[in-house]
Amino acid sequence: MVSRGRPKLRSDAELLASALAAFAAHGYEGVSLRTLSVNLGLSHSTLGQRFGSKENLYRTAIDAEFRRFFDEIARQRVSWPPSRDDLNELRILIYSFLAATSQFPALGQLMNQEGAESTWRSDYVIQTVVRPQIAQISGLLDRLRQSGQIRPISTRGLFFMVAHGAEAPFTLHALSAAFDDIDGGIEPESYIATMTDIIMSALVATESSDSVASVRSSFA
Repeated sequence: MVSRGRPKLRSDAELLASALAAFAAHGYEGVSLRTLSVNLGLSHSTLGQRFGSKENLYRTAIDAEFRRFFDEIARQRVSWPPSRDDLNELRILIYSFLAATSQFPALGQLMNQEGAESTWRSDYVIQTVVRPQIAQISGLLDRLRQSGQIRPISTRGLFFMVAHGAEAPFTLHALSAAFDDIDGGIEPESYIATMTDIIMSALVATESSDSVASVRSSFA
């Protein structure tokens, strides 16, 4: 007799990835362990038995998906030739980050939701993910700013330019698709390379930081 219905997901990795996608799509409050279990073709108590509370499932799913995300960044980085040049290292980091985000769009969707207000969930992501990663690149940015190799952009500015700017087409699928009849469908590798070049060109532009003020004064 051939069984019917959804195939059962049995590994923790599969369950956590599915839970993360649900939290990203529906928000924390829009997900229940019972409903998620049933939607995955499992008995209604499976997730509760395996992970305990919904809060613990959320934390565990966050940890697992970001671990995979940073593993992918590391994999992308080692595909580049070794470099001791800080500017080139920044380029590699930006490219590798965008390449990883193209493969983990649910994380961007979740960050858009959780970053809107302060909750225990946003605090958890900030303390376990955002701050440790910022700490790792702060020295690189400090050296580049102090040596005058890049504009004096804030860490916040660079983060949002990359993580919530250039990354957006991989996260906001419907909005991105609205441009298909203008630009054609997005080709991730080409898009990532182009956006990396544009960001780096903007960071190392030689114009004086007073140029914006000069432009403004011309309209006064």
